[in-house]
Amino acid sequence: MRQLKFITKTFILTLLFYANSLIGSGQELKLQIAGNKETGYSVDIYDGDQLLMNNDGEFSLLLSNLDLSVNTQIDSWKADNYQISENSITLKKSTYLSKFDANLSVRVNYELINKNVIKKTVRLYQPSIPEFYYTLTETNVPAREPKSYVTFEHEKFPGGFVHELYPSAGFITDDNNVVGFLTDAGFKNHFTRTTRRRFSENGGGMVGMRILPDIELFTVATQQEQVQQKHYVRQTFGRMYDLDGGSVVDLELSEEFEKVGNVDIQQTHEGLNLAIGSGSKSGINMITPMSGQKIYSISFKVKGDAPVAFKLYQVSNGQQSDELEHGIKYIDNFTTTSEEWSEFKGSVMVPYIGNDSVMMFLGTTSGEKATIIYVKDLKISENIPAVKPYNTLPLGEEIEKVTYIFTEPYLSHRDFMISSQTRLAEGTGFEGSEPEKMFYANMQMLTWITSVYNTAPFNVPNMNYSPDMYNRDSFWSVISTHNKELNLSIWDQWAKTQNSRGAIGTIITPYMGSVEAKDNEATLEWLMWGLLNNRRFGVELPVNKIDKAVKYVLHEFDEDGDAICSSHFSMTQVDVMEYNPKTQRMAANQGMFAVALRTIKELGYSIDEDYLAKAEQEYRNFYDQERKHLLFDRDYPDLITTTDLVPEFLSLWLHGHAMLTDEMVINHLEQIPILNKNNNAPYPELGTTAPTIIRLTDDSKGYSYMTPDYQPFGEFGIYNYQDRSRDGFYYNGGSWLRSEYTAYVVGLKHGWEKAAKLMENRLWAEFNLNPKMPYSKEFIPTRPAFTDSWWNSTRGLCWNVFVLMANEFAGLRTPEMDPDYQK
Repeated sequence: MRQLKFITKTFILTLLFYANSLIGSGQELKLQIAGNKETGYSVDIYDGDQLLMNNDGEFSLLLSNLDLSVNTQIDSWKADNYQISENSITLKKSTYLSKFDANLSVRVNYELINKNVIKKTVRLYQPSIPEFYYTLTETNVPAREPKSYVTFEHEKFPGGFVHELYPSAGFITDDNNVVGFLTDAGFKNHFTRTTRRRFSENGGGMVGMRILPDIELFTVATQQEQVQQKHYVRQTFGRMYDLDGGSVVDLELSEEFEKVGNVDIQQTHEGLNLAIGSGSKSGINMITPMSGQKIYSISFKVKGDAPVAFKLYQVSNGQQSDELEHGIKYIDNFTTTSEEWSEFKGSVMVPYIGNDSVMMFLGTTSGEKATIIYVKDLKISENIPAVKPYNTLPLGEEIEKVTYIFTEPYLSHRDFMISSQTRLAEGTGFEGSEPEKMFYANMQMLTWITSVYNTAPFNVPNMNYSPDMYNRDSFWSVISTHNKELNLSIWDQWAKTQNSRGAIGTIITPYMGSVEAKDNEATLEWLMWGLLNNRRFGVELPVNKIDKAVKYVLHEFDEDGDAICSSHFSMTQVDVMEYNPKTQRMAANQGMFAVALRTIKELGYSIDEDYLAKAEQEYRNFYDQERKHLLFDRDYPDLITTTDLVPEFLSLWLHGHAMLTDEMVINHLEQIPILNKNNNAPYPELGTTAPTIIRLTDDSKGYSYMTPDYQPFGEFGIYNYQDRSRDGFYYNGGSWLRSEYTAYVVGLKHGWEKAAKLMENRLWAEFNLNPKMPYSKEFIPTRPAFTDSWWNSTRGLCWNVFVLMANEFAGLRTPEMDPDYQK
């Protein structure tokens, strides 16, 4: 199994120039001009003397005016002149578009990045019309029939559109090399991977969007096309599906149902009557006629006196797995009444699911009381959507699309997943270790545009949390880059959520709204982020908004002015509990408040030194001299967390100021059990993962997962911890990289001798402990368990990219290694 390299290396590429070609040293990767003045020029890519692709032109382009009444199509674009420089080839051509009475200038640049990676940039410019809509496609045709196609999630991908955890696809050549295709970030290439919106209008959950952009971002030749010897991997930018503008095909539904839970089913001429008893989840399951790589709309009418649940599950070999992601999901409380019919309407995009089936559940998950649910007019329709362009080419503004091509020997699907991340980072100019490259690439692929009508950058935690941008997650993710545009734009988006009291919002969700702004850490981190933007980019901050946020922080968290923080919520990621009345019993809350005070002072506001010193002393007062660790929650003194050291990290990193003593930090870290020992880890004598929160015990084991009778999360803990199935998962012992890694860096700064080794072990664990998941995760379970039990919802978490800033602070990398760094 491929072991990731953890030592940062800089690879210097020497380029050799031969006639009309460029060759990457160390491998026969070569760019060569193809064509002539009469037929037009394009670029061929060779591996030695072997042509990798036989493309008919560089791209195709559909241009439309804004009412879509006039269109023109440019197929298989080729240049009329070219230029070769030291490490690149540039193609150029200007065209008069008679339909629009407009001029269009195009440049296509190929750049050899290193011996494995080529960067391709298409630039469009027009000085003639206020705005075009356009769709641009790049079709990459294998020069010889490939052995197979591969995507990020599927080693043998049969064909069709690719919508997966991470956007990458490629083909495997007959001599067992892989040629892979990647894209620049969505906020740069103007795409989004959002497929659903909040169902706020009736009970919550998610439903599919009726305007679906970028479903065809990556497509592979269908099986029918492959039979006809038509092979390709295609990237499409600026294409959206309009479900309501197309047609539908109603599907025939099965009349066979499976009873779930305590339910009696009566079929009538109108539909179904479900008599549900109290207790557990109850209703019906039905295998639907839905299949993969299609879009469906589902509707039904219900009456009853209990909220209705509607679920769509993937079924493999008779076993139910997760809910489908890309549309209808989390529908647990669809509101009904006994007097009138309520109509549910929703849609879902089903990605490639192989030979698996889709099962529908209809009933209730509340189990609060006995009820009767009446159901009629259940309908499932396949959508044949209208296809429209949506990217815009403004007057006098050059736009660009950047894609990447990489090639290397094909060793395994796991290696392809790793290379899809590392090669993207290399293509952008990012430098670092393989884990750093993977964190960076993952973050790029989770940062796209807000919507088809709003190209402002938008960052989601992972595909499971999409479509929402969370304040906390975007803070840790975006500040990890030195990209000025990204930091200023998303910080400003959060500024716009500020309410009349000065609080910054918690969530921004496309196509719907969110009024959630509360006394968690959102406003504090927004102020810290503003300070960073001022330092890094020299920008002036909006005084009126900063004033309001400062007043909110000082009043909301310390109304009586005693320097002790009070809040209804945790001010760290461990946020599953609301406290009424406000609580003062959490160490991290006090620490975050103290860091916020120092931030406010540095922003130019008057904060009394004695007041600031008292706030920091109150943070230190959470250190228990007998237990030798900070108390996560004074009501539960046996609990220890890595998150309690996050304020210390922020204070050291932002302000160069230690709030805790060396003894406090080292003793605290020594108390945390390091679990999941592994002989393949860099330091096998140590564990690889630490629980983010766990109970310390006096027995020989030294720790215990939480139980219903000893946990700080109220009803949440009572419900989730009763059968021990969550032991080692989520906030009952799950290992969350960001908080753990920053805790180790705090230890490093305070002289803890184990810190550097545990930092390396923890990075190793992120990508190697589960060989099937070589990418960032929300958390890693600490209870020994089959890796098949790891939650799919944790895959691809973005905020672990903060490892980059932690490593900068630890002296393991420099800002110049970020391609967006500006001195």
